Amino acid sequence: MILEAMYNGEFYPCETVVPTSPEYRRAVQTCAELMEQLSQRLSKEDYALVEELRAQNAIAQCEESESHFKYGFSAGLIVQQEAHAQVQQKERK
Repeated sequence: MILEAMYNGEFYPCETVVPTSPEYRRAVQTCAELMEQLSQRLSKEDYALVEELRAQNAIAQCEESESHFKYGFSAGLIVQQEAHAQVQQKERK
């Protein structure tokens, strides 16, 4: 049950949910190959900049994903509240 997992600290959607689409897998593989090419072509200093850029981009993506998760979760709760209110209204009639 989700509530038990949340209570027990076992609910980590940002760590456990990984896209499984072929497009995602290809993109990850392509990124790894490009990073390998860059590591061979760039100086150590330039490659360090690329790694830092990648790290900062990952932080930005995580923040964006968190915002989307919060918004989607909130929207789901609002939909549930509205549906419940409609059912109550019909029951009163």
